[in-house]
Amino acid sequence: MTATIHRRVPPQRLITATNPFVRLALRSPLHRWLDDSVLMLHVVGRSTGRRYDIPVGFTDLGDRLIVLTQHRWRRNLRGGVDLDITRFGRRCAMHAELDEDPTAIAITVGQALERLGTSEVRRRMGIVFDREAGHSRTELVDAVREFDLGMITLTTPAGGTT
Repeated sequence: MTATIHRRVPPQRLITATNPFVRLALRSPLHRWLDDSVLMLHVVGRSTGRRYDIPVGFTDLGDRLIVLTQHRWRRNLRGGVDLDITRFGRRCAMHAELDEDPTAIAITVGQALERLGTSEVRRRMGIVFDREAGHSRTELVDAVREFDLGMITLTTPAGGTT
C-alpha cells in the first residue's frame, strides 16, 4: 500500500498578514500561547546584511529544535550560522544548521513520527499522512523532494544555554 503524504500550511497571504502580530506576541507576555510551537529566528541576509525576524513553527526533539521550511530565506543559513531566536519571551543565542538532503530530512521526520505520532507531526511540521503508521523511508524522501523542504536544526552553541 502506497501512502499519500500531503503538506498542509496556511496560505502565504495569511502568513504574511499575521506575521506582524505573531512577532509582537512572541516578544510580549502573550508568548505563552505560542511557546510550544512557534519561535522567531533573527536572521541576517548573507548578501544584503539585512536583518529578518521570521516566525517559524518548530518541533522540539529534546536535544535539538527542528524547523522545516520550503522558503528561500533558508539559504542564509547554509554552512551553519550562529543566530538569535526568541522563545519563551526572551532572546537567546543558538546555532543553526541547514540540511537540504532529502534522505536526512526524511530520517528526522521519521524520528519525529516515532516520538510524537502523526497528529503532532501534522500540527508541528505541516505534514499530513493518509494512515497512522507504516511510512517507508522512500515515501518520506519523495514527499520531502516534492515539497522542496529544507531542515534547520537549532542547537545550543558550545558553552551556551537556552
